Parts: sequence; C-alpha cells; structure tokens
Amino acid sequence: MRALKRTILQQSLLKWYDAHQRNLPWRNVTDSYPVWISEVMLQQTQVQTVIPYYLRFLEHFPNIAALAQADTDALLRLWAGLGYYSRARNLQKAARIIVGHFGGGFPQNYQDVLALPGIGRYTAAAIVSIAFGQPYAVLDGNVSRVLARLFTISGDLKSSAVQGQLWEAAQQLLPPTRPGDFNQAVMELGATVCSPRQPRCLLCPWTRHCLARQQGLQELLPEKAQRAKTRKSLRAAVVVQHRGRFLIVRRSDQRLLKGFWEFPATELHQKGTAARMISRLAVENYGLNVASVERLITVKHSITTRRIELQVFLAKLTVGASSTMNDPDCRWVRLKDMGQYAFASASRRIVEELNRVAEGK
Repeated sequence: MRALKRTILQQSLLKWYDAHQRNLPWRNVTDSYPVWISEVMLQQTQVQTVIPYYLRFLEHFPNIAALAQADTDALLRLWAGLGYYSRARNLQKAARIIVGHFGGGFPQNYQDVLALPGIGRYTAAAIVSIAFGQPYAVLDGNVSRVLARLFTISGDLKSSAVQGQLWEAAQQLLPPTRPGDFNQAVMELGATVCSPRQPRCLLCPWTRHCLARQQGLQELLPEKAQRAKTRKSLRAAVVVQHRGRFLIVRRSDQRLLKGFWEFPATELHQKGTAARMISRLAVENYGLNVASVERLITVKHSITTRRIELQVFLAKLTVGASSTMNDPDCRWVRLKDMGQYAFASASRRIVEELNRVAEGK
C-alpha cells in the first residue's frame, strides 16, 4: 500500500468518525477498566443489547478490586441474559490475577494483557490501543468485512490464510497517532455503513478507494462461509414443589452455564417418555418420590448451535416423603426468593411462569 493512499484512508476515516460516531457510554473513555469491560461484553453481542448490562455492571462493580471480590452468584445474576457466560467468569479470574500480580492496576504491556483469561488478540489490541494509545490493530467481524471489501480479499474469512492477510492489512492501515480512535472508527464503519447486506456505499468515506465498490463486488464480499449445522435437543425439566418451596440445583460439571441455577432436567429421546423420565430423575438423582406430575410449560431456546425444546413439569412429593438435601448445590427456595439466584434464560422463563400461575390463584 502506497504511503499517500494510506494517509488519505487514515485521515478520511478519522474525519468521518469524528463527525458520525454513535454516542455510546464507553466512547471517549480511556480508563482501562471500563474499556476492558465493554470490549468483553461486545464479543459476539450487539451494541444495543450490551448498553444496559454495561451500565449496571459498572454500577455494581466500579473497579477491578470490586470485581475481584464480588460474589460469583451476584456476578452471574448481573450477567444473566447476556449469553456466553464464560466471559463473566473469565472477567473475575482476570481481575483476581490483576489484583494479585499487578497490584490492582490494569497491565499496560500487550503480552501481559493477552495472557489474561478471556482475552484474545482482538480484545488485547482494542484495550491497549484505546486505553493506552498503543499501535495494535483490531480485527473483528466488522473490520474483516470492511477490509475484505476495501482490498477485495476473497476466501473464508476464518481460514488462517485469509486471517493472516486481514491482520496484516489492518496493521498497515493503523496510524501512529490516535490508534484507538482509528480502531473504533473501522469497527463503526462496519457496524453502521459497510453492513453485511446492502452496504451504504454512498455514505462511506472510503468509497472512492474501495476495490469491491469499483468492481461491483461489494455485496459478494466477503465470501459466505458454510454455517455450522444446528442440533436439535429434547429435554424435560421438573419443578418439584414441597411446602411452598421449589427445588433448584446448581450446574457444576457442564461446560455451558456452569455455576448457574436451574430446575432438575434430563435429556429425552422420545416426547412420550417425559413424565416417566421425570419421576425417574427425581428418584435416582435426588432421592425424591413424586406423587404427581403435570405439564407446566414448554420452553424453546438456543445455546450456541443447539436448538432446545424443554418440556417443563410441575411435581409434588408423596405424602410423608423426605425432602432433606445434603448437597450444597441443591436448595429448596421460596418463589419470592428466586431473584437471589442466577438463572439463565430458560430457567428465568420457568420462574416467570410460576409467578404468573401464583398470581392467578
């Protein structure tokens, strides 16, 4: 890339960004802590979804020390609904490392940042460029799309060969001054102008220099990658009620949603077996004898590439049956106290249904 063209691209984009950037709560912020939180929350999550979570998070955990000392359940409750929950756990792990190894101050060295849990090459570059003005380029989905069109880079964007081209192009474009603003500007361009479908080329500061635009390829690039196949899953959950309390259990051994509370559940192989499987689940896993099982609600939701249908049943214990639970990850909880526990979206919908039924009585 010629130096003159690079300078034109840099100056025109920064001028556009100064005039058209969205008013977002993490914009024009150079404190490394909120920059870090915003960048982690924005991983695979839309801006409008992130904003209320970001504001609540900083209100509850205003600094690294507060995050490091936070109760994990409280942290997960605050994150519930944002998805990709390992991000929340990694934030706390990283905060504890920062307190223990860096005296509570966010590290400024790129390699130190990259070594923190939950931080990859993109996030590390975003943090050190925005918070510390260091010349590290970013590459996310929006930036990849912009660069693929600007330089007509074809192929699967996730392949190592194409990724290498894109990272090199991003780094070459990055100016020595205002690298954080430039990184945000390219992301902003991809989010608001250089969209996946029907890009608004007439509003783009790079339209005269975009090779895809010149060749009429702007809607053909980047090339579409084959989408991962979705898997359907049929599950059943049981809401066991006893003396005004409901049984909830904490997920401990699963990779997904680890640490969240839910109602006891099991995989189903046939829809007709649900009630029988529920009774068996209660006895074998929790030592509980249920007297009756009735349908409560069906919840359909998704986790990554899984499409899950969850059949939910309400059950009561047999008269005189013991409800004693010696496992700390199993608790009997009143409906009014459910808000003290971290539930993922499917379990929250069950709680909402229980409240609706209770209010209708």
